[in-house]
Amino acid sequence: MLYIKKDEMIQVMQQGLEKAGCDKERAAKIARIITENTMDGSATHGANRFPRLVDEIKTGVVCLDGKMTKVSGFGGLEVWDGGFGFGVLNADAAMNRAVELAKTHGIGCVSLRHSNHWMRPGRYGWKAAEAGMIGICWSNTSGNMPVWGAKDVRMGNNPIVMAVPSANGPVMVDMAMSQFSNGKMEVAKQKGEQMPMPCGWDEDGELTTDPETVLKTKRLIQTGYWKGSAFAMIMDMACVASSLGMSTPVIDEVKREKGTETGHSQMFIAINCAAVADREQADQLLMEA
Repeated sequence: MLYIKKDEMIQVMQQGLEKAGCDKERAAKIARIITENTMDGSATHGANRFPRLVDEIKTGVVCLDGKMTKVSGFGGLEVWDGGFGFGVLNADAAMNRAVELAKTHGIGCVSLRHSNHWMRPGRYGWKAAEAGMIGICWSNTSGNMPVWGAKDVRMGNNPIVMAVPSANGPVMVDMAMSQFSNGKMEVAKQKGEQMPMPCGWDEDGELTTDPETVLKTKRLIQTGYWKGSAFAMIMDMACVASSLGMSTPVIDEVKREKGTETGHSQMFIAINCAAVADREQADQLLMEA
């Protein structure tokens, strides 16, 4: 197995981003985030996505001039526009803002529109938990999963994260709305492995454990079957209703035009539980859970 030093990976990626037109400061931060995602065991949302990110910069899908701007706000709720800029930077800033709002209001919620792929979702929930808060975030995507019982691929495999702080470190769930994420199946495909249980349907509508087949048909099994399908739908609706951003069907239209998805709508929530609940007592209860 080939091992690459952290600083070396950061440097190479930073150089690649700068060559694509990104300024040095943002290139350094993006390269560090992607490297850390990879080191945390999420290469599919780290180093493996780097070539795609560079291509999206070159084709203008990721806008180099795109910056987050505040659209509106009321108490602990704010709406921001990502300007079709770097998804990782937008998401990082959005959760930071949600945490700041929660320090004042108890709960902070940032609804973000017109962003791009945020790489590893768990990073942002973990960020909130390390700040001592419950972190919740999710994103919509292009249509890459069928509605339960359907053949056509029109629903987003929308990822969701929930993270809870504790004395022994954050506890986090980072999951997609399919039984196996696309990333997990891509890794299995590269290794020539089958999934441990059915991951979707083949061209004939038969269940299969072959990741390559399911990645081709995009007919993934939803988490909880019809329940996962319903959850994915309501997540998309919540993002759009709060941010007035693009829904999965609209993202699909843009994808057909540009060849790749862009314009994600996302939610970032931080809950300052320490403001109303004793942390020592909470940690004791969590240890007993």
